[in-house]
This record gives sequence, structure tokens and C-alpha cells, in this order.
Amino acid sequence: MRMAGVGLFLALIPYALSANTDGEEDRIVIAPLGNTDFEVIQGTNFGAAEYWCGAATYVERRRGWPETTPIYVKKPEGSSATAPGRKCVIFTTAPTDVAQAPSGLTLSVGKAGAMRKSAVARRYCRDAFTRSTK
Repeated sequence: MRMAGVGLFLALIPYALSANTDGEEDRIVIAPLGNTDFEVIQGTNFGAAEYWCGAATYVERRRGWPETTPIYVKKPEGSSATAPGRKCVIFTTAPTDVAQAPSGLTLSVGKAGAMRKSAVARRYCRDAFTRSTK
């Protein structure tokens, strides 16, 4: 009987480990600013990878939009409108009033118009949290 308990424990380990992979990105604070705009609020040790990861998390997991959705930096890092005293990056999925900027190969949120497809932005979650989150 004891062996059955060990077998059950070992069988459940993959489920326990997979349940933890999304925890970090679930804690990213994201505030909607309308239907297509949202701000990703700076957290501890936040860099460009965390901002892009937060943007992909919002688009795919919280809005349910496809991973082919283009995400644009609307306003580079600055003061948050929804979290006083904190920094944020404002993203949009409808860049009608944002000049397109060449995204290039560098990872940045420092220029309005920079764009990543959600699936590409999602890859930065691995960099930000050192493991796959999808």
C-alpha cells in the first residue's frame, strides 16, 4: 500500500510544477486604459523583458486575444496614471496615433511605436522568469 502512495505522489509532481510556472507573470500589475490601451506597472527589478512579458500576458491570458496580435509601445517608461508614484509603460493594440518605429533586434520599451507580436513578447517571459510560462 505504501508503494501506491509513492506512485500517486510521483504522478502528481508534473501537475504541481506546471501550476507554478505562471505565477510570476500573474503577479505583473497591468491596468486597462480603455479597450486597446493598457499600462504595465513597473515591479521590482523590471526591465524591458518584464514589460513585454506583461504586455503578452495581458493580450493573451487576460483578454483572450490571439498570439498573433501586434503590441505597440504607445508611451515609453514614465509615470503611471493608475499607480501614483510608480513607473509604467503604456502599450496599445491599435496604434492609429502612434508612429511606427523599427523594432530592430534590441529589446527595448524606450521608443514609442516599437512593436512585437504577442507570441514574440511572450518569449521574454522565459528571459524574465528563467523558465517557460506557456
